[in-house]
Amino acid sequence: MIVLWILLVVSGFGLVMIFLQRLRMTKRDLLFQKHLAEEMSLDDNLNPAVAELPPEKPITKTLSPGAIKKIFAKADVHMSRQEFPEAEALFLEILGVDEGHLDSHLKLGLMYMKLEDFPKAELYFSKLVNLKKDPVYFSNLGAALYRQARLIEAAEAYENALSMDDKRAERLQSLGQVYNELGDHEKALKYFELAAKRKPKDMGLKGILADYYVRLERFAEAAVLYGKILEQDPYNKEIKAALSELKKKAQS
Repeated sequence: MIVLWILLVVSGFGLVMIFLQRLRMTKRDLLFQKHLAEEMSLDDNLNPAVAELPPEKPITKTLSPGAIKKIFAKADVHMSRQEFPEAEALFLEILGVDEGHLDSHLKLGLMYMKLEDFPKAELYFSKLVNLKKDPVYFSNLGAALYRQARLIEAAEAYENALSMDDKRAERLQSLGQVYNELGDHEKALKYFELAAKRKPKDMGLKGILADYYVRLERFAEAAVLYGKILEQDPYNKEIKAALSELKKKAQS
């Protein structure tokens, strides 16, 4: 019996020792974890760059010249098919990596002219003339401005185009029309006459010039032009009627 009590006491003492040892280990673990947390917090305060990393810079997309050429060709096909949203997206993709891509600016301007979105067309043609002084770009800008009834600015754009290349009859005729609407008949006549000289076989242009002579009561010059039109188109009823009316005015 005594032996049994001795064994119970010894066993109880052993359990108490094990419990105390585990308690010390648990407390030590908790203190270590607390210290580790404080140390990490201290590091963050000492080195804020680690805690707050600067935002990453956006990746700039780049395309090789060959890739740009392929995209442009695909966009041009869409445009020829009048698939304008698809064409627009591809032209803008090119401009996103090459702001100075002249042909993309030009195509977008021409596309917006077809869509009759003349302010947008003006935007791209304006960018073009700033990138490169070219008579074609100035002519297109003049057309976009004319369609917005901004006649003085349109005349300036066409004048700039003609200062670089005055050989295109269409450009001369367009400027003549702008001055006609501005009421500057002297300049209008000048450019209509120059256009007619550039395209001597253009009967439509001769008709416009002849009508302008009639308006200015220069009947003899108008009659000459009507006669030349009838030589090429002897069955033209409109010109015959105009010539008949002209003779009546001349006689009166």
